Amino acid sequence: MKEESLINRINALEDKLALKELADNFSIVSDKKDNVAQASFFAESGVLTSIMGETTLTFSGRKEIADGFAKILAPLEIVYHHNGQHLITIDENTATGLCYCLATLIGKEGDKAYIRTIAANYNDEYVKENNKWLIAKRTATIAWEEKKEYNS
Repeated sequence: MKEESLINRINALEDKLALKELADNFSIVSDKKDNVAQASFFAESGVLTSIMGETTLTFSGRKEIADGFAKILAPLEIVYHHNGQHLITIDENTATGLCYCLATLIGKEGDKAYIRTIAANYNDEYVKENNKWLIAKRTATIAWEEKKEYNS
């Protein structure tokens, strides 16, 4: 095996690991409800689209993404994400990925607590800027969800 080929394979593995960590770290700060940190995982001109049945929300740019996350997360007391499959295709300094996520959200509506479980698919486009992978575009689509009363 040529040394150059081995180096290319190692670089590809490092990039795939960095992209997996990007997706996982995004979920971790989501659980902390840190909307500014969430937005920092996006490119400056990043776009987030969330498709929830008949409702579609789109936020463009880090500020709008941070403000959008703040509004979405405000009524929630507990947020917990669990990422599963993450398929990645890399093309030099860009990449695409599909990540499955199961999110548990606990909040209140009036005086009643609820628990909402969401299965989502993240279709991502990534860009490598200054040797760091960022989300250029994320389309989050809810595959299914369940909401019920929660007694803590």
